This record gives sequence, structure tokens and C-alpha cells, in this order.
Amino acid sequence: MLARLDKTYQAFFRRVQRGEKAGFSRFKGRARYHSFTYKEYGNGARLDNGFLVLSKVGRISVHWSRPIKGTPKTVTISKEADGWYVAISCADVPMNPLPPTGQETGIDLGLESFATLADGARICTPAYYRKAEAYLRRCKRRVARRKKGSHRRRKAVVPLAKAHQHIVNQRQDFHHKEASKLVQAYDVIYHEDLRVANMVRNHHLAKSISDAGWSAFLTILTFKAAGAGKRVVAVNPAFTSQACSGPGCGKIVAKGLSVRWHACPECGTSLHRDHNAALNVLRLGQVQSTVGSDRAVRR
Repeated sequence: MLARLDKTYQAFFRRVQRGEKAGFSRFKGRARYHSFTYKEYGNGARLDNGFLVLSKVGRISVHWSRPIKGTPKTVTISKEADGWYVAISCADVPMNPLPPTGQETGIDLGLESFATLADGARICTPAYYRKAEAYLRRCKRRVARRKKGSHRRRKAVVPLAKAHQHIVNQRQDFHHKEASKLVQAYDVIYHEDLRVANMVRNHHLAKSISDAGWSAFLTILTFKAAGAGKRVVAVNPAFTSQACSGPGCGKIVAKGLSVRWHACPECGTSLHRDHNAALNVLRLGQVQSTVGSDRAVRR
């Protein structure tokens, strides 16, 4: 607790010195903390024959999701809706490089389809939150009808929390599986350098963008690519949907979000706007990589 408090105040004073929006730390009750961390493995937390041993708690049986690789550094215990979880951060984790395929692709993240690749392949949007909205609405109504602070309200909160956690787990599973497919198929993956925090300010699209989880997907994709010896490169997203991807064209064809088809009056290129954007992302990424390589050689 004290370490988190100190970190919060240090961040506050740093923002004040830089002249940024200070954002003074707010009071957080005990119900807002759902985890605690042992900052040094072996000092209060250790493993013993597959069991987790915590100081002043004892020996705990754990259902491990996968074997621990590398050197354990920190141990975080967190409380979720369906029980307790432990996350162990490790250093010197061995890499498992995948065989090179010699293929590169660009991906355009969207809402009509979760992602579109440069070859035109599309990854469908699962929309887990949208599908669960009816059940969530009933759970929220049940909570709202209970008296605040009552035992019945605490009981009603449990199904709601479990429903939200189920959605999160579904989304993470989808992200991991699709990221693994991309890493196995391509050596270099280019994507738009999206500012999702700014995009969710659009109240008409915020729910769909949050449901897709683009930022979480790109984080997982980057992590998996690094462990497999592959590369994930972000490119400038400006005009990727408007510029024509036809060979040697590049003409800006202005179109609103409701227009889902790209038709170039200059070269005659006609294809889905997301496919057009993915091709532009691939081209920009390759140019960016070439320029970077030239600079490295000149140095």
C-alpha cells in the first residue's frame, strides 16, 4: 500500500514540475484494492514443489496455467470475481523462435471486422460484450434494486462481476489465438499506430472500440512476436483509408465512415476500404523499414 501511495505522489509532483495537468491523488477505500505484490521473490513468497508459500498465510495449492520459465522476480496475488490468482513475473525467459516464413503483412483494425489483412483476409469481430448486454442489463437491474450496503446487494453483485470477468476472459482468449496465428504466418506485421484513448472519446463508437480491445490485442501481438523472433511495426495511420492503394496511384479519395467501399476514379482500383487500408499500411511499413535500414547503414 505504502509503495503504491509513494508512486502516486511521485507521479503527481512530476506532473506539477512539468506544468502538466496535476491530477491530485484521490482517496481509495479498501474495496478498491484487489491485489498485493511481493516485490522480491523469496522474500515473503516462494514456490515449493508446485505449491505457493506465502509468509503469514501458508502453503497454497495452485492450478498452474503453464510451467514457469526464467527466473522469478515478483509475485502478485489478485482477487477476481471467481477466486484468487497469482501472477509471477520472470526474467531471462528463453525465446522460442519460430521458423521464418518470408512473409509480411499489414493489418487494419476496424469495427465491421476486427482486422483485415493485406491479402484481403478478414478476422470477424466476436463482439462478446454486445452479445452479453441483455444478461448484463438484468444483473445490473438486480443490483440496483438492492439496498446499498446490504448483504443481498453484495450477493447480487457477484453474478454481475462474474459476467464481466467471463467477457474479459473470452476477449483475451480471442486475442491470444488470433495473435498466435499471425505470428506463425508472418515474419513482419505492420499495423496503424492508433491513439485508442482519443478514439473512445467518440461516444457513438466508444462501446464498440472498447469491446474490440485493440490496445490489448496489439500488446499481446507484440509480446508474442518478440518471443518468436518476429517483428511488429507501427506506422502512421494518416490517410490509410483515404489514399488509393493501386500501383503507383496514391490518390486521396475522400469518404466518410459509412462508405465501406473504395473506388478510385484515377486508376480504377475497387476494393473494400479496410482491404485498401491494410495494403497502404503494408506499403508504408515497408518504406519505413527500408528508410530505417538505410540510416543504420549510413551511420
